[in-house]
Amino acid sequence: MKIEKIYPETLKQLMLEVLKKSSDFQFISGTQPFLMKFKEVEYYVYVKNLSSAYFKDRPDTTRAQLPIRDEFDEIKKSPNPFVFFGYDQKNDVLVCWNFHIAKSRLNEKKSVSFYSRQFFQDEVVFGEFLRKKLKNNDEPILFKRWDLVSFFEQIDSFFPLENESPKPKNTIVKSNKLEKITDQKIINQLLPLIKENRTLTAMQLVAEFYKNKYPEMQLRDWRNLILKLSKSIS
Repeated sequence: MKIEKIYPETLKQLMLEVLKKSSDFQFISGTQPFLMKFKEVEYYVYVKNLSSAYFKDRPDTTRAQLPIRDEFDEIKKSPNPFVFFGYDQKNDVLVCWNFHIAKSRLNEKKSVSFYSRQFFQDEVVFGEFLRKKLKNNDEPILFKRWDLVSFFEQIDSFFPLENESPKPKNTIVKSNKLEKITDQKIINQLLPLIKENRTLTAMQLVAEFYKNKYPEMQLRDWRNLILKLSKSIS
């Protein structure tokens, strides 16, 4: 079923709905983008719908695009960070790309695309931030919209400047590996195998299910996932 795109003002309200719950947040002005303050730091925030990138070889690739806008010239000159989000309505998930890079690409051309993958977006759960490396070497952060306040509390640790090291935080940022089996379809197939202690068969089944989505996964990684699932149901 096709999901209708959300209007810019509504996207803004979805963000404010969460941010207003924090005493550190202050709305300043604007629609899309809008200017806000969080913990005394001002940010320009721009949210676009995620939609298909229409790649024949990677049909699950999604994207959000930066158009050309006059106000972006002023934002580009501003000392304030420009934070660009893509919104997945179906999963209520936000994807954020490196805001240092996003700002540098403002008004670079007619439209600038930032990419994600639908199966990454489907994997997001509450309370966790996923960092995923794409083929173009971008490493967006994906998370549930209701974790937006937590995101801004840690934003600099997600995207440090090139000459800075990431700051350790009490957060869960995942690598380009599957950290937890959440798809109920495969879980239902694995449960009988786990109960019969057929660990190897379960490992083969889950590896086949996810196929080439997680190329960094090794045999021990699949085994750890099965053990983790086994503990959760015991």
